[in-house]
Amino acid sequence: MKQRSIVTPGDMLCIEEEFIPHAGVYVDSGVVRALIVGKPVYDIVNRRVYVKPIRNIQVPKSGDVVLGVVEQMRDEVAIVRFVGYDINKPLKHEFRGVLHISQVAETRIQSLYEVIRLSDVIRVKVLNNYIPFIVTMKDIRLGVIAAFCSRCGAPLTKEKEVLKCRACGNREMRKLAPDYLFTLK
Repeated sequence: MKQRSIVTPGDMLCIEEEFIPHAGVYVDSGVVRALIVGKPVYDIVNRRVYVKPIRNIQVPKSGDVVLGVVEQMRDEVAIVRFVGYDINKPLKHEFRGVLHISQVAETRIQSLYEVIRLSDVIRVKVLNNYIPFIVTMKDIRLGVIAAFCSRCGAPLTKEKEVLKCRACGNREMRKLAPDYLFTLK
């Protein structure tokens, strides 16, 4: 395989049997691909391949707690677009994570719609270092921090343990983070 001096996200570096994927790469159907723009490095001694970034791009890593917006969802899986580490510290680049129903709560739930909905702003923890990022909400400090009415789109206000829409009176349930933004005082 011809080695290139600069690679971009998605460029093929090698196959998984040749080198162990390390930082700045991900595996797609047995093919190791670049995750970031940079110079590919093939470590012959340790049999690892990684991409040394041209610029230091802030990529979420395992253990990071990030804010995200629920973009797509089904009964068992949701796609979360990462917004930033907190409201005042947004990410410069777009990343997405996958939230599986098994990573939402310790107790069994029938559907993700019981705990989150489309366009909810949620706090999640990243579980891996590669794409697709797998995220969890199984911690007490994780969950929905801002929710909107599924009928009219107005912000939902927290009243005790239930969320209520002040515009249309709709009541909904979510797995709330302790610092939910719209609380009734």
